[in-house]
Amino acid sequence: MNYFIEHFTMDHLTSVRYFRLYVLIPVSFLFIFSLISVNSYAQTTAVDDTLLPKLFDRVKNSVVQITVSNEDPRSSALGSGFVFDTLGHIITNDHVVRNRSFNDTNTNNTNTNNVTVTFLDESSFKAKIVGSDPFSDLAVLQIENPKNQSMIPLVLSNSSDVKIGEHVIAIGNPFGLSGSMTEGIVSGLGRVIPSQNPEGPPGPEIMPDEENTLVPPTSFSIPEIIQTDAAINPGNSGGPLLNLRGQVIGINSAIFSLTGAYTGVGFALPASTIQRVVPVLISEHSYKHPWIGISGVDLNEQIASVMKLNTTKGFLVIDTSPGGPASKAGIQGGDKLVEINRRETNLFGDVIVKIDNQNVSKIDDILVYLEQQKKVGQSINLTVIRDGKLQTINVVLAERPSQLDIEPLWLGIDGIDMDADIASKLMVNQSTGILVVGIISDGPADKAGLEGGYRITDINGTQIELGGDIIITADKQPIENLRDMSTYISNNKIEGDTISLGILRDGKPQEIEVTLETRPMDQK
Repeated sequence: MNYFIEHFTMDHLTSVRYFRLYVLIPVSFLFIFSLISVNSYAQTTAVDDTLLPKLFDRVKNSVVQITVSNEDPRSSALGSGFVFDTLGHIITNDHVVRNRSFNDTNTNNTNTNNVTVTFLDESSFKAKIVGSDPFSDLAVLQIENPKNQSMIPLVLSNSSDVKIGEHVIAIGNPFGLSGSMTEGIVSGLGRVIPSQNPEGPPGPEIMPDEENTLVPPTSFSIPEIIQTDAAINPGNSGGPLLNLRGQVIGINSAIFSLTGAYTGVGFALPASTIQRVVPVLISEHSYKHPWIGISGVDLNEQIASVMKLNTTKGFLVIDTSPGGPASKAGIQGGDKLVEINRRETNLFGDVIVKIDNQNVSKIDDILVYLEQQKKVGQSINLTVIRDGKLQTINVVLAERPSQLDIEPLWLGIDGIDMDADIASKLMVNQSTGILVVGIISDGPADKAGLEGGYRITDINGTQIELGGDIIITADKQPIENLRDMSTYISNNKIEGDTISLGILRDGKPQEIEVTLETRPMDQK
């Protein structure tokens, strides 16, 4: 089943990009996923009729509406937030204040954003963005001139105490209707949703789809998400999910839906994530997430059978990010193409079964451990199965890379992945790398002297221009395909950097220095 990504504000709806699994509606934005039927909380046992009005009265002055205006009206947004402390710090979602559109190349620019915080009594204040983290979808605002406005912080609960079936309420501004309250229960725990950084390079945060197919998604993920059936709609993003003691157990961020409106399943970032990330955003304005640099799938019976493993628990590494921590430590991805469920994928990579001696059943175990227990620069010991034997490999964690500030960098080539058939036609022993078939005039590769193909040859019914350079390394690191090149540049380079390309030209090795540029508009 195919789903689509939409960019949704209060006044327009635009189709942007196709994905296999997820549908995201920034509403300001709400992640949207496939429809799951869940009985309404209205069908469950109601709580004391006097309790909810009292609870609303106690917290209503701590929940705010957040309005983001921009020179481009398409980038305006509406969301919710709540008071974090008496200094005027307001917590909301990153996607509310960033108002990130998935076809917007300037996704981290908030210079033109005007943020207004409005309390239920209609008192409005300008606010500045103190810190923001797209990977946890959290942002901190600070009211610039609170005057005599009373700041009543909400209390954060202990997320580990949250139970499935617990009664909860959500307060926010659905569709701009300020001070709205809905009720429900916690309907699930430990969910994983994609973060708001689809332009980032692949990393360890890879989640297979509901059928465990072997096509890694393209975004990082957020673990330990609370699922609720309390009604959440566009405009609720950033508002609190509260227990019946008035404590914040989470921040409403996402819904499952095919329509963009409430269908019974919502998602909230847990209070533990707020407690860990927000103080750092206030003091340092950004948050560094530890990163391994792997992609793959959770092990299952079919993969285990093909690989002749005696376990079905663990995480199979399909690929490692060039230059990333796992690659440097020697973690190995798959090297044999195998068809499973009518899809070809690289199997026989390392299978991670433990992290620091804690069992790994699936990627969620790695995600949660890294986020809760580790920091950038620290090391972990990964226990892996390789060739049927257990090995322990030490990996030094790096900072999760981000492309939010950076325009796509550009080599200025048309290329295809090398394979055995192409290598045979070229009479070379190099079946991996990138065959340059064309050079974009006046692009970085053209300026550096790379050469494209000059003779058209039929290979398996496809016309391919042969004779061009074959790129085999970048800064002395092996490059097997176009994806490797893209990932390496994303992780390690900025505009103006030089990349040393190892090439084969007429069968002879050469090194060519290319200065990277931002991709021009007419080439995007």
